Amino acid sequence: MAQVHIRIVAALAALSVLTVTVLGAIYMYRENIRPEQDRKKEVSKLLKQPGPKADPGRKIHDQAMELIRRREMDAAREKLTEIIEVYRDSERYAPARSVLGEMNMDRLFARTPMPGKLEYTVTSKDRLNTLAAKFRTSISYIQRVNNLLGSVIHPGDRLVVYPLEFEVEVDLEGKRLTVLKDGKFFKDYTIVSHHLPFPNLSKETTIGDISGWLHDKKVRPDSDQYAAATKRLQTAGRGTRSGVLFCPEPPPPAAGAQPSPAGIYLAAEDMQELSTILRPGIPLRFLKASKSSS
Repeated sequence: MAQVHIRIVAALAALSVLTVTVLGAIYMYRENIRPEQDRKKEVSKLLKQPGPKADPGRKIHDQAMELIRRREMDAAREKLTEIIEVYRDSERYAPARSVLGEMNMDRLFARTPMPGKLEYTVTSKDRLNTLAAKFRTSISYIQRVNNLLGSVIHPGDRLVVYPLEFEVEVDLEGKRLTVLKDGKFFKDYTIVSHHLPFPNLSKETTIGDISGWLHDKKVRPDSDQYAAATKRLQTAGRGTRSGVLFCPEPPPPAAGAQPSPAGIYLAAEDMQELSTILRPGIPLRFLKASKSSS
């Protein structure tokens, strides 16, 4: 009888241990495992749902704006360049190009130092046109950066000069003309519209001529009337075909008047700026073949 009693007690003890173990397992499942499984399922559902994606460009753009407010322009320029070169899908991509373009122009037209910019002392033999040719710049650039109201310079004047070694990309489909420096973005300009008399464009060409027009007459860049003239830019011609004309968008022609010149149209103020920072001989390329009109 004693042995039977001991076996019963042992069995009951084992059953108690098993019960405690089972209850403990149920408790652990309910308190830890099941909630974690539920969280994983919920996360999986959220990941499958459409929603806004993370945009690293937004944070970098905010950092660039803060740097601009603190007048740390070189650091801000690096941040904006990072967005343009790395985060092309960012919603801050276009604003970054716009801000960086204006910053680049402010730096270009200031007398403050930048790579390639130097100060030159005028001699008795110098003229604006000879200086522009010597330093591969433009008369308009020399006048603007040095606050010259006309074309007269004097021996001893100290003029800031800068070689305008840019490139130009024209995207007719995207309606954008982009100026590049050393293959990198410098500034964008909007193409308002275009109308071309021939179906295709040569992909690679150069700027052949930059001119001013006043009362239907061509004005030389060293003329005092040049500042008030309407600016035009034309690519180099090939054979009997003349180059592509870039000019301000003309008003609709009146009845019986001459039709508008064929070309690519930009805002007048953009043409004014382009005529200042570009010069003949600069490479220009069209990203895609063009239709004859737009």
